[in-house]
Amino acid sequence: MTRPSGVTPGPYDRAMLKRSLALAVLLCASACSSLPAPNRASSSLSTQQTTSSIGRGELATVQRVVDGDTFIALEGTRRFRVRLIGVDTPETVKPGAPIGCFGPEASAYAKRVLAGRQVRLVYDVDRYDRYGRTLAYVFVGKTFFNLDLVQHGYAVVETVPPDVAHVEDFVAAQRVARASHLGHWLKCALR
Repeated sequence: MTRPSGVTPGPYDRAMLKRSLALAVLLCASACSSLPAPNRASSSLSTQQTTSSIGRGELATVQRVVDGDTFIALEGTRRFRVRLIGVDTPETVKPGAPIGCFGPEASAYAKRVLAGRQVRLVYDVDRYDRYGRTLAYVFVGKTFFNLDLVQHGYAVVETVPPDVAHVEDFVAAQRVARASHLGHWLKCALR
């Protein structure tokens, strides 16, 4: 049944609209609740999640680690600087800035894990930051290195929208590392 132009809906129409809207919300909530919930108790990504992320990236070799969250990579003959997405390690090489608490440890860890290794770079929305560095999630084998840094207390979560694909994983890992007093959460919290 159509309503003539200019006629306002009556109380019956409003009630029907509210019920329809409530039903739509319930259906959406029901559909979402049938999806598997993310495992927040785990501090690492599942192999399935990691493998699907790896498939979208490109391979490069780490030529030199600059600090805990930045390195120089080689892809064929192309040499470029990579900044890890979503994490921040204390400063160790920034001109004019003091060396951050636990910065040397974070840099040493990155060197042990990354130096000379082949890595897979996976991108989010922005490919480069304002300094021209390539922004990437970094995988060493099946290890999600960005997340690994947070899990071990070498880095804190630092997201810059729109590059937020793994923010929930990072925040959950940081919560566990902080509660467990890992890395800088132990050493630097005392200062």
